[in-house]
Parts: sequence; C-alpha cells; structure tokens
Amino acid sequence: MKLVCAWCGLDLGEIAAGDESQPITSHGLCESCAFRLSAQMGVPLQQYLDQLGVPVAVLDGDAIVLMTSPSVGALLDRGEPLHGLRAGDVFECANAQLPGGCGRTIHCSGCTLRQTVTDTFATGRSHVRVPAYLRRGRNGDAGVVSLLTTTEKVGGAVLLRIDRLGSGEAATSTEAAPPAS
Repeated sequence: MKLVCAWCGLDLGEIAAGDESQPITSHGLCESCAFRLSAQMGVPLQQYLDQLGVPVAVLDGDAIVLMTSPSVGALLDRGEPLHGLRAGDVFECANAQLPGGCGRTIHCSGCTLRQTVTDTFATGRSHVRVPAYLRRGRNGDAGVVSLLTTTEKVGGAVLLRIDRLGSGEAATSTEAAPPAS
C-alpha cells in the first residue's frame, strides 16, 4: 500500500497490507504539513479534518479522542461532540461501560483498537487496515461491530482512519475493499 500526504502529495513510503491484488493509496499527513497547517499557515488541524471527507479521529497515546472529522459522527450516527471521550466510548463498546471504563478493564488489554493506537503512538509505526471487533451496548446486547482501521502518527498524536465499519457480514466501507478471496 502506498502512503502519501493528503495535503502536499509527498510520498510517505509503502506498507504491506494484506491483499495487494488491488493497489491502494492511503492518505496521511506528513509532519511538515501538520506543522505548517497548525502554526505557519494558521490552519487548525480541525479545519483540515473537516475537509477530508473520510472518517478520521485524532487520538492521544491513551486512545482519548482529541478531535474528529465530521464523517466520524455521521458514520457512527452520533451528533454530539466526541472529543474528550475514550475510543471505547466513541464506538460504544460494552466493556467501556464496566467499572473503570474504556482502557481500564480486564478486557481492554486484548482490545485490538486500543493496542493499534497505543503501538502507533509509542513506536511511530503505522498500521494499515487492521481488523478489530467489539461488542456494543450494555453487556454486548447491541451486537458485534467489525472495523478496519488505519493509524498514522503525526507529531504527538495518532490519526485513526476508519476504513470500514460493519456488523456481522454487513459493512460500510469508506474506500474500495479488496475483492473477497
């Protein structure tokens, strides 16, 4: 998978991503553009996210949402602000409702979404189209949600793009999915 900066088009390299039968280009934000957008050009990161048109959340190293693109709320059918919430609360994970909340239950140590975000934050290594599953609602009564997510570290935060969100076999994709095997 080819990575390019969504703002300047800079080639950010390549990352192996499962089925390569269809070439996929992923868009991130190079550190130079992130700096220029927020400091030199006076364009806040939120304004950049508003223009993306794909569901992207900016998280800190503990998977707390700092800001999101508007399409995150639309995809999750949530109109309220999502900043300040932990990822499990944003996706309405059943385990986030347990005592301690998202990131602090025994189940959280095995959470692929949390592990992916914290690994990207700690190592700077991007993850591409990582499958994750979580139970939604109180005691998982709202069913299982499947996700494909991509992470990229920019400065002191992680960009989390939701490539696909679905329940069971149904999925909503924000980009062309690779053909089924």
